[in-house]
Amino acid sequence: MSEEKKLSYEEFVKKSIETLRSPKYKGIHSVFSGFNQAFKEYFGEDPIKVTKQLADEGKIAIRPAKGGVMIYLPEDVSPSVNTSQIFEKMGIDRNDSKKMSYEEFTRLAIEKLRPPKYKGIHSVYSGFNQAFKEYFGEDPIKVTKQLTEEGKVTVRPAKGGVMIYLPEDVSPTTSAMSILKKMGLK
Repeated sequence: MSEEKKLSYEEFVKKSIETLRSPKYKGIHSVFSGFNQAFKEYFGEDPIKVTKQLADEGKIAIRPAKGGVMIYLPEDVSPSVNTSQIFEKMGIDRNDSKKMSYEEFTRLAIEKLRPPKYKGIHSVYSGFNQAFKEYFGEDPIKVTKQLTEEGKVTVRPAKGGVMIYLPEDVSPTTSAMSILKKMGLK
């Protein structure tokens, strides 16, 4: 870019979203769309730091995705989960010195955050992951994997995350862990 006026970070990101997204999607994948590479080439800077800042300012929205993140115009996504509302729904006082165990927190989250017609919660869209990180300061993926291995919760793959269920709410024959155990492989 010689004498041509460069776009601002915000202009570049918004133009990228509008140009690179496929008709079926409202956002772009940071890696698979080529956005990260194009950003680095255009600005010579790290796109992660800049997109995080733009998201913090509410100029774009970022959601976790396998292999990177999805980047959206803010008007194209539902608002981010408010952890205060999540804790309120769960009846948790964050200032209480007595912390719940991982299992207690996860069971309560499933019971209080699941929509009326569902038996489980989506790890991301329900706000579980974000609330778990804030409450414990730990990785919810590692902990739910451990709880699954102990048979305390059941996890199923889902777009953008996983669905988390109480073991009694899913058929034991469809649980990968129980099938592997039944086969003598776990």
